[in-house]
Amino acid sequence: MPKKQSTASKKARAAAREGEKYTAALRREVESPAAPTTYSYVPVDDAGDEHVWARVVEDCPRCPCHAARVCTDGLWDQSSRPVHEDGTPYSDLCPCEETAEVPEPRRLTITFKGVTRTLEAEYHRHGVMHGRLRVLGYPFRGEPDDGSAPGRCGMVLSRSKVMRTARDDHGDTWWVRTRASVGGRPAIITGWWSDECLEPVA
Repeated sequence: MPKKQSTASKKARAAAREGEKYTAALRREVESPAAPTTYSYVPVDDAGDEHVWARVVEDCPRCPCHAARVCTDGLWDQSSRPVHEDGTPYSDLCPCEETAEVPEPRRLTITFKGVTRTLEAEYHRHGVMHGRLRVLGYPFRGEPDDGSAPGRCGMVLSRSKVMRTARDDHGDTWWVRTRASVGGRPAIITGWWSDECLEPVA
């Protein structure tokens, strides 16, 4: 790649970070037979008939059908399905996607209302819960918005690089969310359900 990147090159690399597999074209530039072959990024619409497609992200090492970032970040629903060399659609199920349908067990250490606990949780790489961590066991106290009786509830956390009050055993940090549901009713988490049945973590 040339040291001075063109606008198309920068756009291509930006698109690659968003999970695109093929984003731009490379044009061969040969000034003389003795000169080495160089390449430059050009917009796809201006590439012409003689160009070389640039693969700007690596393939996933665990499946034959997606880029590595797609499987790492669980972006299967946003990626286009590839085709075989003969042009037929790739219809086999992605092994990475199949594996991701099963939530990944994790242990979450969380500080809430001044009390620290270690809880069982599940990290979801697929479906409507994609990218979120769900606490198991309903250890929190939730007070419904309609004023009905409080009840036990869980918590769904979103990933955060800023919040440090919740960290799992994979080293990921999470944003503590106080909105929850008690018996299907919107509620706010006000504390732990029972301080007596949960021992503080040293």
